[in-house]
Amino acid sequence: MGKLWRLTFLALLSVVTATGAGKDTYDYIVVGSGPGGGTLAANLAKAGESVLLLEAGDDQGENPAEKVAGLFPLAGGDPLMRWDFFVKYHSDDAITRRYEHLTWRTTDGQFYVGTSPPAGATQLGVYYPRAGTLGGCSTHNAMCATLPSNSEWQHIADITGDDSWSAKNMRKHFINLENDHLVPKGTPGHGFNGFLDISVNTDEFLQNQTEAIEVLKATAKIMGQDPNKVFQHLQRDMNSDDPDRDQQTGLFGFPAHRDLVGNRVSARDAVVQVANAQGPRGSKKYALTVGVNSFVTKVLFDKPKSNRDDPRATGVEYIAGQSVYSADPRYNSSSQGTKKQAFARKEVIVSGGTFNSPQILMLSGIGPKADLTKLNIPVVVDLPGVGTNLQDNTEFGVAAGASLNFTSKGPVCTYGAPGDPCLAAWHQGKGPYAQGPLAALLATSSVAVNNERDLFYMVFPGGTFRGYWPGTTVNQVPGDAPNTFDFSLVKMGSKGNLGTLKLVSNDPRDTPEINFRFFEGGGQVDLQAIEDGVTLGRKIYDSVPGPVGPFTKEVLPCTGARNCDVQDEIKTQAWSHHATSTCAIGADSDPKAVLDSKFRVRGTRGLRVVDASAFPKTPGAFPVVPTFMLGMKASEVILQDSKKW
Repeated sequence: MGKLWRLTFLALLSVVTATGAGKDTYDYIVVGSGPGGGTLAANLAKAGESVLLLEAGDDQGENPAEKVAGLFPLAGGDPLMRWDFFVKYHSDDAITRRYEHLTWRTTDGQFYVGTSPPAGATQLGVYYPRAGTLGGCSTHNAMCATLPSNSEWQHIADITGDDSWSAKNMRKHFINLENDHLVPKGTPGHGFNGFLDISVNTDEFLQNQTEAIEVLKATAKIMGQDPNKVFQHLQRDMNSDDPDRDQQTGLFGFPAHRDLVGNRVSARDAVVQVANAQGPRGSKKYALTVGVNSFVTKVLFDKPKSNRDDPRATGVEYIAGQSVYSADPRYNSSSQGTKKQAFARKEVIVSGGTFNSPQILMLSGIGPKADLTKLNIPVVVDLPGVGTNLQDNTEFGVAAGASLNFTSKGPVCTYGAPGDPCLAAWHQGKGPYAQGPLAALLATSSVAVNNERDLFYMVFPGGTFRGYWPGTTVNQVPGDAPNTFDFSLVKMGSKGNLGTLKLVSNDPRDTPEINFRFFEGGGQVDLQAIEDGVTLGRKIYDSVPGPVGPFTKEVLPCTGARNCDVQDEIKTQAWSHHATSTCAIGADSDPKAVLDSKFRVRGTRGLRVVDASAFPKTPGAFPVVPTFMLGMKASEVILQDSKKW
C-alpha cells in the first residue's frame, strides 16, 4: 500500500490501552464499540458518568480501508479489521451444498470457494465476516444509512406497551444523531448538529457514467418518474419525514454515513471525539476510558441475598491481548492473553453485536437452561430466548448483459495500489472514493404489508454483487463481464425468524454455531417477494433502448435464457449480511423475550443489551442507522435510572 498507509488521518485514540484497562471500577462498563455501544459509551461519559468501553479488537482509525469511504470493499476483507464467521443459511444440508460460494478449508489450511472442493477439504459454511475493531460494523460496511419504516418502530411500542418507541419519538433520536448534508438546514425530520454525517452522491458520479444513465432513465420511466430528470431523482430524500414516506417508490439518492469529502464516519468517531476532548487547561474533559484488545468472556454477578432477588451484574471478566478470539484471522491458540476483571458501580451494558452478545450472555449463565447445563455452564438465569429469533434480510440479484460494456469517464481505480488515481482525487473530495453506490431503487412487492415498500435495490453497472466469500482462495471465483448490469436486491421486512445461535463449547474463544434457516416457516413469503423483485428488474432491462439495449443474456437468477426455476435459484443462492434479533426486546408475556423495553436483561439487575441483537425484527434494509438510534435511546433511558444505584 506504500504511500496509502502514510495518509494523515485522525490520530490514534490517545486513551486506548493496548493491554486492557486493568482491575478498576467505573460507573458503567460497555462491552463493544459499534453503533450501539460506541454511541452509548460516548453519551454516558458526556453526561458526567465514568465509563469503561471494552473493545475486543484494536483501533484501525489510520487504516485507509476504514477511513476512505470508497475503499469499503477492502475493509470487509482486511485481516486487521475482520472476524471470520461461517454460518448456515438452511437446515437442509442438501440446499447448503448447492450454494455457489460455499467456503471450505483445504488440507493445507487455505480457502476454497465453490461446490467442487479438493479432496480432503472441510466444509466451513457460508462466509459471514464481522468487524473486530474500534467502531464495530460501522467501520467496514458500505455505509448504507437508511431508516426503517415507521411501522417497525411502532411494532416495538405495541408489543411492549412503551410509547417511547413510537416512530415520532424515535425520529427525535435520529435528529439528535444526524448531521445531514442533503436537504436544506431546518428541514423537519432531519438533524444538522449530530456526529453522524449522512450524505448522498454528488452529480459528478452520475455525470461520469454513460451507458448506466440509459438504464436509470428506463428505470425511472417504469417507476412512473420523468426519465429526463434522473439527476433530480438521485437527490430524493429517502429518509424524509413525509407522512407517506414508507409508500414512496422509485429512484432515490443513496444515503451513506460519510462526510462531504469522502471520509467514513462511524461509531469510532463518536468515541474519539469524547475520549480526546479536553478541558480548559488541556485536562481530560470526560471520564471515558477505552480498552482495546480486551475480549470480554463473561459478566460477573453478585450473589442474591435471597431467592426473591435477581442476580445483579457487577462487572466483567476479559482477556487482554490481541487476536484471542478464534474468529480473528490472526488467531493463534498458543496466545492466551491475560485474564482481567473490571467492575461497575451502576450497570454493565453488553453491545457485542448479534453474534457475540448472546454468546457473552450464555457464557455468563444466561440462556436456555438445557443448553447451558450440557456445556457445564452454571445457570444464573434460565432465559430460553437468548440466541433464538435470529433474522436477516435476504439478498439476491437480478442481472443481465447489455449490448455495450458499461464504462465511466472518471479515473480507473486500483484500490490502493501505488499511483491510484482515485486516491489522488479523494484527497480533493472528488472521484469514486468520495461516492457510494450509484443509485437506490425502492419498490413494493405483491406481498408487502400495508403497501409499504419492501424491495431495496442497489445499482451496480459493469458487474454483479453476489454476496461474501474470502478474498484469498486456492481457486479463482468467476466474475462477470463488463457489459453486466446488476440490480442487487435487499428484501426488507423478511418474515423468517427461526434462526438460532448456539454455543459449541464453554470456551469463549470458540465461535458459535449459527443457522439462519432462511425461507422456513413464515419466511416462505419472502421467496414470492424476491421473485417479484426479479420480475421488475427484467421489465426494466426489456425496456432499455439501443444502443445499450437489448439485454440479451441473463446473469441472475438464470444463466443465459430465462428458463430456470426462479424461486429455486433464490432459495439456494440468496445471501445476507445484516444479522439481528438474538437478544430480542419483547412483551412481558413472551417467554422468548430476552429484554424489556428499556434494554434490561430479564431476570437480572444492572445488565442491559444495546445493539442490533435487541431488535424484535430486522429494521429496514440496513440496520446500522437504527442501531445508532438504539444507542441514542438507550443513553436516555439509562441516564434516567442513573441516580437509583
